[in-house]
Amino acid sequence: MNPTWRIGVFVDVQNLYHTAKALWPGTKINYRVLRDYILSQAPDPRAVSFQAFTAINPEWKAQEQFLWALSHIGYRIITKPIRRMPDGSIKGDMDLEMALEVLYMAPYLDEIVLVTGDGDFVPLVHQLVWMGKIVRVIGPGRLTAQELGLVAHSFISLDHIEGILISEDADVPVNEAEPSPN
Repeated sequence: MNPTWRIGVFVDVQNLYHTAKALWPGTKINYRVLRDYILSQAPDPRAVSFQAFTAINPEWKAQEQFLWALSHIGYRIITKPIRRMPDGSIKGDMDLEMALEVLYMAPYLDEIVLVTGDGDFVPLVHQLVWMGKIVRVIGPGRLTAQELGLVAHSFISLDHIEGILISEDADVPVNEAEPSPN
């Protein structure tokens, strides 16, 4: 038996992007700080895996650079392209893909950290708890679905993580040791 406590972190990038804009205008999430915070809480940082989920818009080059940078700091990126609806609106929900990935990986994990505020994940948390997993939620403060915070073993608001919010205009290098993704 492997004595290492295995942790899977699953990040709903779109949820964080939209709720951060609504809650903290002019700011964005520093994903390096998020990663470092989670690693600092882990019994064995080597046994933590990070997955980031987002729909991609091929017309938005900044998103491509952002995802490239995330991959260089240890996030596995799971994407699908957005769909344009007949009325011109955009659809790009990754909830199902994220839930399936969590369920696929759950047998190999002791703890699951969901970084989202989306209440659609409440049934997933119930299932994970039933499977005997520890489930933690890190979410966007008051825009986190109340039931999601209640069904998890613990909840922390993003704004309680020091340095997690940075100016939207900040050009923070994701990894100074890596060349720019441009």
